[in-house]
Amino acid sequence: MSGRNALLGVDLGTQGLKVILVEAAPTRVIGSAGAPVENLTPAPGYLEQEPEKWWASLCQVTRHLLREHNIAPDDIAAIGLSGHMHSIVPLRADGATARDCIVWADTRSQRQAEFIKATAATQLWNPAIAPYSLAKILWLRQHEPGVYHEIDKVLFSKDYLRYRMTGEIATELSDASGSLMWDFAARRWDADLLARLDLPLSLLPRVHGSAEAAGNLTDAAAADLGLSTNALVAFGGGDAACAVIGASLPDRDTLMINTGTAVQVIEIQDKPTPFHPRSAIRYLFELGADGKTFAIGALNSAGHSLNWWRDLINPTMTHAEFEALAATQPSAVDGPLFLPYLQGTGTPFLLDGPYGSFVQLSATADRPGLTRAVMDGVAFGIRLCAEALVGEGKLAQTKILLTGGLPKSKLMREIIGNVMPGEATFRGFSDKSALGAAAHAAVAAGLSEDAAAFLADFDYGELTAAPDAALRSHYEALYQRYKSWALRITGA
Repeated sequence: MSGRNALLGVDLGTQGLKVILVEAAPTRVIGSAGAPVENLTPAPGYLEQEPEKWWASLCQVTRHLLREHNIAPDDIAAIGLSGHMHSIVPLRADGATARDCIVWADTRSQRQAEFIKATAATQLWNPAIAPYSLAKILWLRQHEPGVYHEIDKVLFSKDYLRYRMTGEIATELSDASGSLMWDFAARRWDADLLARLDLPLSLLPRVHGSAEAAGNLTDAAAADLGLSTNALVAFGGGDAACAVIGASLPDRDTLMINTGTAVQVIEIQDKPTPFHPRSAIRYLFELGADGKTFAIGALNSAGHSLNWWRDLINPTMTHAEFEALAATQPSAVDGPLFLPYLQGTGTPFLLDGPYGSFVQLSATADRPGLTRAVMDGVAFGIRLCAEALVGEGKLAQTKILLTGGLPKSKLMREIIGNVMPGEATFRGFSDKSALGAAAHAAVAAGLSEDAAAFLADFDYGELTAAPDAALRSHYEALYQRYKSWALRITGA
C-alpha cells in the first residue's frame, strides 16, 4: 500500500480489543488483530476494567498489525473508535483516572437505578436500570465519596482511548445518549434531571458528532502506537451505534438483528419516541450521524443458550456435531419447547432472574429433540423481541438483516429464515463496530462524504437461506405455542 489511504477501526469490547486495518477506495479490510480484555470482579455483581491496560493492549495490537501487513506509520490517515457503552471512566483534573472503569454489566448500582426511577421516572427516555452510567455515578457518590469528589469529568470507554491519543476530553452523541442523562428532544445533557439528582453538569464532557475530527495524535501517543502525528482521530461512537453504521443499515424499512452471546434487534428512527413504563421494553440511542436515533430490543441469552446446552450434553462436541444432532427434523408442535431466558427476559418483559425453561416435556423427549428445541427457541425469542420493537403486524412487511455469529450456522439460518415472517438476509462479516468506527474516521479525514458512501461497495459476505412455505407454516404454529408459554412463564 502506498499513500495515506489506510484507516484503523478500533473496537473496545467487554471481552476483547479488536483493531481492523481498512483500505479506502475501494473499501476492504486488509487485516485485523486483537487482544483479550481482563475483567476484574472484586465483589459479587462487580465488573471493572483497568483503562491503562486498554491503552497498553491497543499499542501492542496496533504495532503488530502494521508490522504484519508492512504498513508505514504515515500510511494511516485516520483512526476511528468504538467501545462498550454505559461504562464509566472517572477522570481527575490532572488527567489520571480516579479509579478503574465500572463496566456496563456491573450490577452494583441496582438500588441507585430504583432511586432514579422513583425520583425522575417522568423525565426518562429509557428505563432506569443498573447498567446505565447515571446509576453508576450515583453509586460512586454514595459508596466512594472520596473518589467521587476527585472526579473532574466522567468519560466513556472509547473516550478514554481518544483522550490518550489526542488529549481531547469529550464524548459524542451515541455514548452520551446511552448514559440515561441525555435529553433526546433538546439533543443535549439533561440539565433538569441532573439538578433534580443534585449532580453538577460540569461532570460531563462536551458532546460532538461521531464523524467529527477530534485532532491528531500527540507526539507521545504516536510514539506509543508506532504511528505518525499526521494521523487524525475521529470522535467515534458507542459499540452499538458503530455496529449500525458498520452494517450500513439503510432505513426504517430494515430491521437489523445483531447476534452473538446476546441478540440486539435494532430499528432506525427518524424521530425519538419517549419510553413509557407500560410499553414493551426497548432502549433508545443517538446514531451519532444524520440526526437519527435507533431503538434496541434485547434477548440476553441467544448464543449463550446454545453454548450452555452444548456444554451440558457434551462439552467436547463441535458446532458441526451439535447441528447434526438437531438437524433430523423440526420440533413437533406438541413436543418440547425451550424459552431462552437463562439470564432474564430482556425485551419485551425486562425480568431479571432465571426464566429459562423447557416446557411440554414428556417421557419421549430425547437429546436430538431437546437440542432442536433450544435452537428453535432462540429463533422464537428473536421473533418475539422483534415483534415487540416494531409491532406484530408490521414485522411481516419489514426486511430483516441478520449479522453476527448465528448466521454462520447453516441450520440457524434455515430456522431463523423460516421463523421470521418477512424477508431475511444474512451476512458473514462480524466486525461491524470496528468497521463503523473506520467509516467515521474516513469521513473525518475527508476520504468519504459519509459512512454510507464509504461502505457502498463493501463485501459483507452474504450467506444464503431459502425459506420453505411448508416449514414456515409449521414454525408459525410452533411460534404461537411458544408465545403462549412465554406469557405464562413470565406472568406478562
